[in-house]
Amino acid sequence: MAAAAPTAEWFPGLGPPGEVIHLNVGGKRFSTSRQTLTWIPDSFFSSLLSGRISTLKDETGAIFIDRDPTVFAPILNFLRTKELDPRGVHGSSLLHEAQFYGLTPLVLLLQFAACSCGKSWTVLLVETFSSMVTCLHQCFR
Repeated sequence: MAAAAPTAEWFPGLGPPGEVIHLNVGGKRFSTSRQTLTWIPDSFFSSLLSGRISTLKDETGAIFIDRDPTVFAPILNFLRTKELDPRGVHGSSLLHEAQFYGLTPLVLLLQFAACSCGKSWTVLLVETFSSMVTCLHQCFR
């Protein structure tokens, strides 16, 4: 008797984690995996892909999201890598979109980086951990 083939585990209603999801964000196409979009629980994407939020599809079948694609690109890269490269995007726009999408880890990172320690949020994102801890102490004194 042959051993059963391994299967991917996923939450009921979310579909397989390796499934490719096609998005149309403000007219620009993006493709990624379901797992990339749903690793943050209770986010916009988890709700969208579980059916808790209704979807609107474009003529190709991609899920349409009426948001700024320029700001979405670094958000999708954050979901992919858990790192942020904010070049070309204003910090307040990125924070606003991260809040809209319910991406708590990104929101917290951006809020921390925007604290009043005299450094820009982009500089803080590339500094060492100890420098960030020092800034955090200054922000919450």
